[in-house]
Amino acid sequence: MPTILVVEDHPVFAETLSDVLRRRGSYELEKVSTAEDALERLQSRAADLVIVDLSLPGRGGIWLIKQIAHTQPGLPCLVLTGHNKREYLDQSLEAGARGYVLKEDLPGLYEGVETLLHGGRYISKALTSADPP
Repeated sequence: MPTILVVEDHPVFAETLSDVLRRRGSYELEKVSTAEDALERLQSRAADLVIVDLSLPGRGGIWLIKQIAHTQPGLPCLVLTGHNKREYLDQSLEAGARGYVLKEDLPGLYEGVETLLHGGRYISKALTSADPP
């Protein structure tokens, strides 16, 4: 059973996200609310995927992705965010993220999780269209 670390500072959204993923697949889910907590957690326990919100308190999601890419380059990061501007997507991918899903795209969340767990890359379809928002 894959272990997914969810890094999300809004507790209600983190719990909703966990519920959605539990209903769709067999995952072990753990939640933390800051980038610093995520790095601490990853030092003590392995994960198969990290879902990262970009807007975190303290050091943000981009910083966290860079740290994970440097210390655990094989660990995929999937951004889950409300930021639908191309610049955030580009920054995330440059930092080392392998996927980018908009919070409004819950079907894309499951598809992104499965794609990354199987070694692929995933970007929400709204950002891959000819005219992204």
